[in-house]
Amino acid sequence: ERMRALVRALEERALLDPRPGRTADEAATEAARPLPQHAERLHAAAREFDDVTYGGRTATPDTYQRLTALDSEVDRTTPSLTAAPGAPR
Repeated sequence: ERMRALVRALEERALLDPRPGRTADEAATEAARPLPQHAERLHAAAREFDDVTYGGRTATPDTYQRLTALDSEVDRTTPSLTAAPGAPR
């Protein structure tokens, strides 16, 4: 649920366009555009989300802590807005 919360927070900040059916990997790729300094961790979070949600892996307290820390850091980051969300690239 932390990954979903992170994606929702990015949508609320208008860094991601709200889009039903977006995969975690798509969200990470899209979020990395305005938040390039977090790209690697966003993709790692997406993989962990997929492993737990679809791969049957059990989430650990460390997984939760990593996502919580990423969410907090992303929240404090000023985005690099070179193009508006959804604009042609």
